[in-house]
Amino acid sequence: MRLSCIILNKSRLRDILVKLKHRPSHSFPSPAKQVMDEQNIVIIGAGIGGLSTALALQKFGFQPKVYERASLLGEIGAGIMLTPNAVKALCFLGLENALDHSAVEPVDSVYRRFDTAEEVLRSPLKDKMQAAYGARYFHVHRADLHKNLLDAVLAQDPSAIHVDHEFERLEQGPNSIKAWFASGASIEAALLIGCDGIHSRVRGALYGDENPRFTGQMAWRGMVPAQGLPDTVTEPVSVSWLGEHKHIIQYGVRDRQFINYVAIVATEEWTEEGWNRPADVDEVVSAFEGWHEDVLTLLKSTPEGNCYKWGLFDRDPLDHWTQGRVTLLGDAAHPMLPFMAQGSAMAIEDAVVLGRSLTSHSSIDTALAHYEKERRERTSLIVQKSRQATNLYQRLTGDKSEQRASNLDFLYGYDAATVSI
Repeated sequence: MRLSCIILNKSRLRDILVKLKHRPSHSFPSPAKQVMDEQNIVIIGAGIGGLSTALALQKFGFQPKVYERASLLGEIGAGIMLTPNAVKALCFLGLENALDHSAVEPVDSVYRRFDTAEEVLRSPLKDKMQAAYGARYFHVHRADLHKNLLDAVLAQDPSAIHVDHEFERLEQGPNSIKAWFASGASIEAALLIGCDGIHSRVRGALYGDENPRFTGQMAWRGMVPAQGLPDTVTEPVSVSWLGEHKHIIQYGVRDRQFINYVAIVATEEWTEEGWNRPADVDEVVSAFEGWHEDVLTLLKSTPEGNCYKWGLFDRDPLDHWTQGRVTLLGDAAHPMLPFMAQGSAMAIEDAVVLGRSLTSHSSIDTALAHYEKERRERTSLIVQKSRQATNLYQRLTGDKSEQRASNLDFLYGYDAATVSI
């Protein structure tokens, strides 16, 4: 059985646009101050960060256009943990009902020892997150979240997305930007937002090409049908298996019909080309030899063609990520390790703060300065804390309850929809 990501080719995209043309759109308010009432806003990249940005701008009355290099719109077959700070931002964007239908709310977060399955820590998630931080905690298939965002953007503007547009270079004037694509096409805009990931070409255009930093960690991921797995593997919780220099996180998605796992190992180097390569199941099973039978059962049950591996990279925080009328967002600005489940969350938070800033200030320059000021310190700290989180997951010593709790208020208490800008 092979699980594929949700993709939309050009023909499928046209079909969706026709349907959305006759569908009632969300009711979004007009901006209090229209910074760019006659100008264009261009977003480079149609991933989760780019679509969140488009939806945030639409919420405030703007009509951004999103340019994506790929000819297919979709996301990889992987899971995402949506922590309360991300959920608050998504609900602000109008996706609360979509999350109710597509996401899973785990009961607890459980930490287990790698070999004996001894329960090191069990912390409640359901109900507690809402009470403590004002939003729930979800697991969702990445492709489902991407589709929810895509549908919402297209419902507002069926012409918002442009595929087959690979960003190549830009040129700034006093009050505008001109961007060129590999096809030779170009576009002028008042503001360009780079949402094109850790290998961002927009970032390269601003600061020069520089390779991301290998973090000394590599990962495998897989999506396993839950049917036939032991009850101990399909328990409705998030499970973190802790070992020395290795750990695995597993949880259910799509009504818990599938168990998503990420298996991470410390390693000295990564020489593979590409960031997301197919891998043999035997390879990941061998890497976790000697681990508990529940772990090995899960790994061995990975369907052929549904195991992937990649090296984990990040970048040191930038002093600034805005130049003139060009700014960065999400992984283009602050890529981080996944150990705190904040990569997508930070992009979604960025999007909401940027949208609010553009509608709260009377000039683009002022708006971008306030956006960056609000976001840079938080994201830079999370980059550093994500690096340090190896002590939580890949060491068997230490008070795991204390280590885990030390960051929760800082992470989950943040609300991008109300923070001062």
